Amino acid sequence: MKATINPDTTKQPLTTKQHDVLRFLQAYTEEHGFPPTMKEIGDRFSFASTNAVTQYLVALERKGYIRRSTKGASRGIQIVDFTPQSKYISSNTPMLSATAQRSLAPMFHHQFQGVKNVVIVGDGIAQNPLSAFLSPRGQIKIDTDFFLPEFSQGTTEIAPPQLFAAIVSDDGMSADSLREGDIVIAKQQFTAVEGEIVVALFHDTLLVRRLSRMGTVYELEASTKTFPPIPFHEGAGTVAIIGVVIGQMRRL
Repeated sequence: MKATINPDTTKQPLTTKQHDVLRFLQAYTEEHGFPPTMKEIGDRFSFASTNAVTQYLVALERKGYIRRSTKGASRGIQIVDFTPQSKYISSNTPMLSATAQRSLAPMFHHQFQGVKNVVIVGDGIAQNPLSAFLSPRGQIKIDTDFFLPEFSQGTTEIAPPQLFAAIVSDDGMSADSLREGDIVIAKQQFTAVEGEIVVALFHDTLLVRRLSRMGTVYELEASTKTFPPIPFHEGAGTVAIIGVVIGQMRRL
């Protein structure tokens, strides 16, 4: 007889394997800011096909632990009543604690060596910053050893940051050699230090800007004077930082 686990007494109990899958969904979402794909779940548990993944997700949904998108989104999994313990700035999007990073490090080390695919984020809204990751424009191959040399040997105790790509939407940062149509590579994080170039959502517009601060007011500042700064207050819901730029790619 299989053991059952019920972390929430208001929901139906889980088998041990179902609980393992749920914990992976939670840990992955804390680390990346968005849920894993079917393939990533299958790879993690060495399932023979995505049909096995579907069976577990159907069971978790039936028992009230997750909701799944009906629109066929590749990352359309929402964990019910899941609030990660994390810090916030300009959004309600979680970051992974140092303890969790250390525990997940073996899982992610092998994924950050050599040439890998990263998502090109799509449209989103500041009030739901994960929306930019849930509808990606596509993928692009990058050399993670080049962009994250400190993780190239896999010797650090913490998991490498998740990388993503974004297409520069205007010439607001052209004085910093970031032009419309360029592709920037960014570390996914939802906090930033004053002076860093960030990828941010301003309402429903994806922008690349430099973060500045005047007292309690933050600004998304362009390097070209024809683009006015965008002031915002932390937690106001008009601006959400989703990453810090660490490099760029350009078609000649």
